Amino acid sequence: MAQVETGGKTLGEKMQSLSKNMLYLVLVAVISIPLLFMKGCPVPGKPEEPTIELFYRLMTIPEGSTVLLSSDWTNSTRGESAGQFEALMRILMRRNVKVCIFTSADPQAPQVARDEMLVLNAERVKEGEKPYEQWNDYLVLGYFPNAEGTLNAIRANVRKAFAGRKKLPPGETNPRDVFESPVLQNIQKVEDFSMVVVVTASKTSNITLERLSDKISAQGKLAMMVTGVMGPETQVYYSSGQLSGLSKGLKGVFELEQMMEKGLNYPSFDEAPIRYEKYKDKPLQGFPGKTNAGKGTAYYPTLHFALGLLIVAVIVGNIGMALSRRRAA
Repeated sequence: MAQVETGGKTLGEKMQSLSKNMLYLVLVAVISIPLLFMKGCPVPGKPEEPTIELFYRLMTIPEGSTVLLSSDWTNSTRGESAGQFEALMRILMRRNVKVCIFTSADPQAPQVARDEMLVLNAERVKEGEKPYEQWNDYLVLGYFPNAEGTLNAIRANVRKAFAGRKKLPPGETNPRDVFESPVLQNIQKVEDFSMVVVVTASKTSNITLERLSDKISAQGKLAMMVTGVMGPETQVYYSSGQLSGLSKGLKGVFELEQMMEKGLNYPSFDEAPIRYEKYKDKPLQGFPGKTNAGKGTAYYPTLHFALGLLIVAVIVGNIGMALSRRRAA
């Protein structure tokens, strides 16, 4: 007759058999703590050189000039990309830099950008600042299918690439050609943009480098803001000198927000590695007292809590496995 085992699970077995529902419940509880009760929790760290250079470049763009922004993200990467977009636009808005926004990655991206501009303008009104006006201050040109073809067209002749796009100026009833707007009226070729910035969660970063690098990289006009998983591969292009600024994932957003609040002197350059040396004589004031802490400041502590739980789960599982093997032996 077969023997039926009546004993319960050993401690080691219990440690290895936590249900995924229980783990998800613990995860929700753990990440809720910093989100709900620890907003603005200080996280130690020094900004990386690519983020410092991005901040420096954005803070030294001539006022009244125009930035070309490739907004190639949607709500699927909102946790990282929305924070990058918001930090970028806060800097450009406060410095009175005009922005031309387009996308070649996803048909949803233009509306996501429009929605973000509404949020940022509401923030500006609340703080007593002038709203950023469509037509006069920024344009959202929409979706251009085929990234390779679009960026080749921009490279060859930006006016032909954006030909036929019309927008409605404030107070008028008839749409006008976008090149009549203050945003694009002085743009004849891609080199005329004071900077080209790509906020992306897709391969448009590589395509932009392939198609535009020879036109704008040498002038220090190309920067990127990418998701964390894209950070290592994009870092290569920064290290090679093809990018003049790079924000990588949530950490990059957090670093930008800290510099927006405390300036380029943050942290003390007296203690910084030698790679910061070229910025020591170029301190820049940020925007103290403004809304600088955004999604980076809110989510970065939460990310640490989530990663801490992952480490604990791995440790518990390995201890459980070791106990089970010892019992079996």
